[in-house]
Amino acid sequence: MKVADAARHAARGRISPLKARVLDYIQERPEEVFTYRDADLVSALGLKPGALSFTLWSLERDGLIDKAQLNGHTYFGAHAAIAELRRQKGEQPQGPWELARQNLERIRARVGNIDTLELLDAVRGPWD
Repeated sequence: MKVADAARHAARGRISPLKARVLDYIQERPEEVFTYRDADLVSALGLKPGALSFTLWSLERDGLIDKAQLNGHTYFGAHAAIAELRRQKGEQPQGPWELARQNLERIRARVGNIDTLELLDAVRGPWD
């Protein structure tokens, strides 16, 4: 048994039958990516769009599949499919510190620089 098969088998023991069905479908198609309400995936698996959406997010959170952003859309797929999508986009893998820095820059661009000490002083009461 290959390591990937053993890991997938162990992971299946912890997930619901619905998640296992979606995971199997995605892993059988390592060259495809899916949006979180993908009509083809919904019809192929006979699911409601909301159930599919939640299942995809849950599988990604558990690290069983991956996701990527492209032109304002979120795509889910097998790790190999998302890695290929990122490669074709020219996107370099980023560490957690770089992702945190980018999030901070997006927040500052949207709301400005927040003075944390001033904010804390504003919510402290006279009892301090």
